[in-house]
Amino acid sequence: MADKTEKEETRQPTIESLTAENTRLQGELELAQGIIAGQAEQLANVETAQQHGDVVVVSYGKQQYRVLAKKFHIKGAEVKAEDLGKNQEALKHLVESKSGLLAPVAKAEAAK
Repeated sequence: MADKTEKEETRQPTIESLTAENTRLQGELELAQGIIAGQAEQLANVETAQQHGDVVVVSYGKQQYRVLAKKFHIKGAEVKAEDLGKNQEALKHLVESKSGLLAPVAKAEAAK
């Protein structure tokens, strides 16, 4: 009977450490998936831009937009087309106001 109690006592820290390790790995997986999703979006934007010539393409939600001006002002601040993808607040403002600075484009087809 003493052997059973000893095994349960040594097993408990193992379960706790494995649970903690599992939680840590799940956090790392979520972080990696976020990075991959961001890189996939950037890649899709570049592929679409290549199809349309030398233009800047940004994504908002699931829609891609071609930026029709090289630089412009939003709420008094100058924004360059190549920086718009990093400025989510400005991009959101343009999309929601249905600005003529953005033209919706179809996403690039996957390489065949």
